[in-house]
This record gives sequence, C-alpha cells and structure tokens, in this order.
Amino acid sequence: MKLFYLALFLVFILNCSNSKNNISINEKYINEVFQIVEKHSIKRDSIDFDEIKKIAFAELKHSDSLKDCYPIVKSILHNLGDNHSFFLTSEQVNEWQSTSKTNDTNELITFSGKLLKNNIGYLHLKSFISGDSIAIQKYADSLQYKIKSIDNTNLKGWVLDLRKNSGGNCWPMLAGLGPLLGDGICGYFIGNNKTKASWFYNYGKSGVNSKTIVQVSRTPYQLFNSSNPIAILTGPETGSSGEIVVTAFHNKSNTKSFGEPTAGLTTGNTDFELSDGSMIFLATSIYADRQEEAFTNRIPPDEKINFSHYIPLDFTDDPVVKAAVNWIINDSKN
Repeated sequence: MKLFYLALFLVFILNCSNSKNNISINEKYINEVFQIVEKHSIKRDSIDFDEIKKIAFAELKHSDSLKDCYPIVKSILHNLGDNHSFFLTSEQVNEWQSTSKTNDTNELITFSGKLLKNNIGYLHLKSFISGDSIAIQKYADSLQYKIKSIDNTNLKGWVLDLRKNSGGNCWPMLAGLGPLLGDGICGYFIGNNKTKASWFYNYGKSGVNSKTIVQVSRTPYQLFNSSNPIAILTGPETGSSGEIVVTAFHNKSNTKSFGEPTAGLTTGNTDFELSDGSMIFLATSIYADRQEEAFTNRIPPDEKINFSHYIPLDFTDDPVVKAAVNWIINDSKN
C-alpha cells in the first residue's frame, strides 16, 4: 500500500512539473510574439500593449500545449487593429513554401490575357498566394511571356484588370508586370518614424531598396511602345498585394484607374518566423506611390464606375472595361 501511495505521489509531482514546464514554454512563446509586435507593428505607438498582454496571459493560463497558444497569437494580432496581420502554423508555412510540390504549377498561373478587337492588350490578374521559389519563378516568367505574346507594333494600349486580385505575393507580380511598369522605383513602404524603403522593377528584377527578391529567368521583355496608355481596373476585392500593384502604377505617366475603391489593406506585411517554425505576417508599414503619396485606407480610382459583377474576358456588359477602352482609344488619337 505504501508503494502505491508513493507511486501516486510521484505521478502527481511529475504532472505538476510537466504542467509548469508547459506554462513556462508557452509564456516564452507568447513573450516572443510580443517582442516582435511591440518593436515592429505599424500600430505600436497607438496601442495599449498592457491591455493586450493582460488578455493574452489570462488566456495562457488555460493552455496545455504550444498549439493552444495559436488562438492567443491570432487574438494578439487581431487586437492590434491593423486588419492585415495574420498567423501561419508551421504546417501552413511549409504548405505555402512548397505549393509546386502539392499543385500542378499550371494551376498557380493565376492570370489570363488576350488581345481585344480594338488592338488593346488585356490582362486579368487574380491573387497569387505562394512562397515557393519554383512557383514564383514560373509565374514571373509566364506573365512577361504573356505580355510579349500580346504586344505588337500597332498596339493602342493596355487594360490591367485587378478587380479579383485580393493579394498574396506581390514580388512575382511586379517582376512579371515589369515591361508595363518600366525600370525604376515604383513605390515605397513607409514605416514607423517615417522610415522609407523603396520597391522597384529593374530589367527583370523586383525588390526592395537594393535587394532583389524575384528575377525573371530569361531576357526581360521590353514593350514596342512604352508610352502606350495603361488603364488599371480596381474594385472592393482588390486588396493587399493587389493594392501594391495599384500603387505601383499610381501617378505613373499615361496611366489612369477605373472602377471602385480598393479594399483598404494598404499595409506592408513583414514575415517573422517563430521558434516552433510558425510565422507572423505583421503589418509594419503603409504603401506610398512613386511620388510618395501615401495610402492609409482604400485607394480611389481616377474615374469611379460602379459595377455589380463581371466575367473576366467577357466584356459584353462590363462598364469598367468599356470606359477604359474608350479612354485608350481617345488617348491614342491625340
């Protein structure tokens, strides 16, 4: 009987020890999150972190495993109030970084395009969500090739439809659209204390400051006529990286936007890997165009045109495409 009670006592001590160890590990993990958000969040100077910590550590008391901390991390990011920061588990990070292994790479080419009857090039870019280097490379190369296949010496202009582009990875988008963007700085990330990082396209490369992030693998394409007008189409589903593309063309010569205001997710997200391989994508800056005009909310079009719905590549009743085409035709006559 004594041996039984001794065994029971040892089990109790062991469970208490494991519980304390779990709490200690979980506290360390949540503190790791707070170290990142307090230093880098775009909202850091307007947030009551004491209140957010109070809520987080109260929830932490009920956590047994590290995975129990994931809802707490999501709650912390939500309470920042930037509406753009998010969290990925290590499994989700791995999936994001290996999309070419789990998908047909052709399925990752989330754009289409064709030559319209008025000899106007049309491109429809949806979201591209991948951190996989193979998928990124194919996307950027394929987008430049699509532009090359449409371009011709008599082309009157371009329509770039971003109304279904809710975000993802902007760098292959910018690298692929480089022939339309032209070489040079096409926007900025404005961080805390007005720190500024420029993003660019230059001869097949896209990146930040002097760092190349994506580069096409073949000779970069150059348009027959780089002064052709470019119409940018936007709507309420145009968000995040889709808005980076809108910003990149904003205040660019021979460019005009049509449609409805964008979603308003105009904050640059920086990824931070946590100790267990999970990742925070934290809003750390706001977008500004090539002339340093900053956007803290929805980006309004130059010409507002309401639309209820549309089918890409079917322009029978699409008032936004019609307005863009008319502008390009009239511009080309001048």
